[in-house]
Parts: sequence; structure tokens; C-alpha cells
Amino acid sequence: MTRDWLIALVMVLAPAAVGCYAGYKLGGAGVQQVRAEHARELVALADANSVALHQALARANRLALDLSAARRIADQLTQERLNATSTVTDGRACLREPALRLLDSAPGLRVELPPAGGGADAGHVATDTHIYRWALAAGARYAECARRLNALIQAPTETPP
Repeated sequence: MTRDWLIALVMVLAPAAVGCYAGYKLGGAGVQQVRAEHARELVALADANSVALHQALARANRLALDLSAARRIADQLTQERLNATSTVTDGRACLREPALRLLDSAPGLRVELPPAGGGADAGHVATDTHIYRWALAAGARYAECARRLNALIQAPTETPP
């Protein structure tokens, strides 16, 4: 009975062993194939990310150059207007000290005045030349802020080339 039992055991285990071995060999090849495919996908993803990064950097550089060019043009126009100050103003008094002090306390405005007090600074006035120069400077600051905000707004919505 032991011999029959041993033959029966071999008959049952032999196909199982052959099946396990074949599964191991085929499964190992399948794992290698899956790993290779995964590696190809990672390389493709890295390539796509690299291209996207390159396009984003090119777009950022282009926007920075556009902003810089706009700033140079604005600076040139402002300088031309500053150079023309003496031809369009005559130094007439426009605002006296109480008005200047009130403007100096307004949000976002800065008027260069001597400290409050009596006597010597009581006659401080802003001439049309002062106001002209102040308005040019305020306009230049506003335009620069608007250009920067527009560049920030445009940057994420612009589609890559």
C-alpha cells in the first residue's frame, strides 16, 4: 500500500510541480514585462513634464520681456514729459498748505511737506510744476502696477504655443 500511495502522490504532485514551475517562469516574464511597461510610462511622463516646463518657462520669459519693453516705453514717455515741464508750467501757486496737509493725510498719497507748525512753513505752496511732476509720477506708478497685474492675469490663462 505504501508503494501505491507513493505513486498516487507522485501522480498528483508532479503536474502541480510542473504547473508551479511553468507559472513561475511565465509569471516572472510577466512581471518583467509589467516593470518594463511601467518604466516606459515613467519616461514618457517625464518627457511630457519636461516639455510642459520648457513651454511654461518660454511663456514666462516672453511675458517678462513684454513687460520690460512696456516699462521702457513708459519710462521714455514719462521722461519726455518731465523734460517738457518748463514749457507747460510756469511755477504758479496752485495749492496752499492747508490743502497740501489734507492731501498728505489721504490714503495712498504722499506730499513732501515740512513738519506742521507755525511761521516759516505756513506759506508752503504747491506750484503747477509740483503738481505736474507729482501727477506724472503717480500716473507712472499706476501704469506700472496695471502692467504687472495684467501680466499676472494673462500668464496662467494663455495657452502654450
